[in-house]
Amino acid sequence: MENNKMGVTKKRKILVQLFYRYLLMNNDNSYIIQDLLDETQLKNEEKINDEMMENIKVILKEKEDLIDEIAFKLSDDWNWDRIPFLIQAILLVGIFEIKYTQTPKAVTINEMINISKEFEPDFNYQFINAILDKIIKF
Repeated sequence: MENNKMGVTKKRKILVQLFYRYLLMNNDNSYIIQDLLDETQLKNEEKINDEMMENIKVILKEKEDLIDEIAFKLSDDWNWDRIPFLIQAILLVGIFEIKYTQTPKAVTINEMINISKEFEPDFNYQFINAILDKIIKF
């Protein structure tokens, strides 16, 4: 029973994939917004709806602060640049959702872990769990 509304899990996956792509290519914010607008118009799809575009804009606006917050929670053995781009994208979307939405924190963490298991099955999902859990506790 599929309707026109995209499921929350699907939206999260799209956000993670988008940020993975842009982190990998090291694009600046203005390029990302223009690319998304062009992509949406070309395909004439509602792949990226208004709500998702607003979420993307908030993540982009707050990206440096979000990265700093994640980096602050990393152990001494890690730094942001050492984290694979896909995991960086998962953490960015996860911390955004924890800080800026009403989604229960446990749901967000569980979804980000499931996305990591699906997209990067060899990565230790407990890393994501630990970082997002530390974000919640402080």
